[in-house]
Amino acid sequence: MKHDAVELQGKCTKCRECLDVKEALFIEEAGDWRQPYLDFFEHKLLPSNRNDALKVQKKSTRFFIEDGLLFRRRLNQAPLRCIAGDEVTTVLKEVHSGDCGEHQGGSRLFKKVLQLG
Repeated sequence: MKHDAVELQGKCTKCRECLDVKEALFIEEAGDWRQPYLDFFEHKLLPSNRNDALKVQKKSTRFFIEDGLLFRRRLNQAPLRCIAGDEVTTVLKEVHSGDCGEHQGGSRLFKKVLQLG
């Protein structure tokens, strides 16, 4: 999501005027990171890779499903909806466009989205 925030800011003409050009590397787009957790909760299936399976089991205590959506518990037990793919872009655009503070930098935009949940 941090990469998406930086990319969105780079495309904004208002933000680009006052920014230095930074180089970003994009190696590979992974699948939906939520799927192993959804499979574990809904079907009790674990990834075939032993390390990935242990990771899902260990981290699963932080997550829960409600109405088919995956949520993560914050330290104060407040739920954060887990998003991926096009949802990430939509949320970042809404936050960047001014709904939650206009034209924030990539790092600030990323932190604001995490803060809002």
